[in-house]
Amino acid sequence: MMTVQRRNLTRFGMRRGAALVEMAICVPLIVVIAFGAIEATNAIFLQQALTEAAHEGARTATSIGKTEEDARTRIEQILTAQAIHGAEVSIEPPISFDTPVGQIVTVTVSAPANNNSVGIQWYFKDAPLKGTVVMMRQ
Repeated sequence: MMTVQRRNLTRFGMRRGAALVEMAICVPLIVVIAFGAIEATNAIFLQQALTEAAHEGARTATSIGKTEEDARTRIEQILTAQAIHGAEVSIEPPISFDTPVGQIVTVTVSAPANNNSVGIQWYFKDAPLKGTVVMMRQ
């Protein structure tokens, strides 16, 4: 009778050890995947915010009576509201009151990924993310 109980206890103890090893392998992998998903989401959010700022700037720049300065002011408002730091804005060609209707305007807003997230520099190093929008002046 004693040998039966001892054999069952030994098998149970071995199974617990196998479960512990499986957990030791799986938990770090799951944690890395979770943090990777969070950082990928942060990068997508930053990319979308830059594209939104470029769109609003292009919409302002292509409106009648608006200038490049108005577009840059609108872009800065969006970037400040989204807490994006270190962004650079490019508007081609330069917009003035004399810019003709039908002129194609390209607005690009870029920002370094590592200035705008806690852990994103692990994945993107110093790579800038950018949003570009092309509109016709109306």
